Amino acid sequence: MINYSKPVIVIAGPTVTGKSSLAIKLAKDINGYIINADSRQVYKELRIGTAQPVPDIVKDDVWYINGVKHYLYGHVSAKKRYNLYQYQKDVQRALDKKNGIPVLVGGTGLYIDCIVYNYKLKQNEYFSTEYSREELEKMSVKELQAKLEKETLEKLNSSDRNNPVRLIRAIERGGVNREKGEVLNHLYTVVDIEDNELKERISKRVDLMVEQGLVEEVKDLLDNGFNFEMSAMQSIGYREFDGYFEKNKTLEQVKDEIVLHTIQYSKRQRTWFKRNRNIVKVDGYKNLYEEALKFLSIS
Repeated sequence: MINYSKPVIVIAGPTVTGKSSLAIKLAKDINGYIINADSRQVYKELRIGTAQPVPDIVKDDVWYINGVKHYLYGHVSAKKRYNLYQYQKDVQRALDKKNGIPVLVGGTGLYIDCIVYNYKLKQNEYFSTEYSREELEKMSVKELQAKLEKETLEKLNSSDRNNPVRLIRAIERGGVNREKGEVLNHLYTVVDIEDNELKERISKRVDLMVEQGLVEEVKDLLDNGFNFEMSAMQSIGYREFDGYFEKNKTLEQVKDEIVLHTIQYSKRQRTWFKRNRNIVKVDGYKNLYEEALKFLSIS
């Protein structure tokens, strides 16, 4: 659980909607600092494919970008399992360290909600909610097993462990205890853009990732002991390369798959955030800044 009584500002929304740049500008204007709420940007080795921001300086695992402190980016090895419980503990440590207004930024709704709604979590609880039922049904038994914590997998009997239906149910169940503690004093803003612009931005981002060296990044990961059965390597931007280096698909096919999967994921992000009744939709910095000032004036 989170023990924090001061105000928290959330900037959430689908991928490529400009959350990070808005957060930096707001943090500067309100004496704030940024905490990552993207479940894939926590990994050290997954940089280009997760659109991880690029730090100007890194000191003691704190990233400095445009003079603003960023916490919980690239601080965990992708070879390790990282669950919701650990994330909540890491956020608490960041809150304990820093004075100023925390700005929680990202598109992983469960990460955000476990903080602001103060979920009561257990150490062995895991996170695996990024895939639709349709996507899960297309995965192999090995891929499904990779989405579960070792302890959870071992609790299944040998038959269920190799039964895709049972594995999918275990993944969707998530094991997350949604019992809540005291809700934090927070402003939950959501940034979004029109569908056509979203799709165009996603396509451009994928092109940029390839220009920045995404193919080389994935190849380097595979050469250094990573494989596509690992949970982190099932992330969008990486799993699509399965078969590429064996020449079973072209780079254009890989890019098309990344674009498609990212669009599908953005739809699930929208669905998640719509469930929260207290969200405040913002359409740009002026709107965000006004809502933040109004919230802080009464907090």
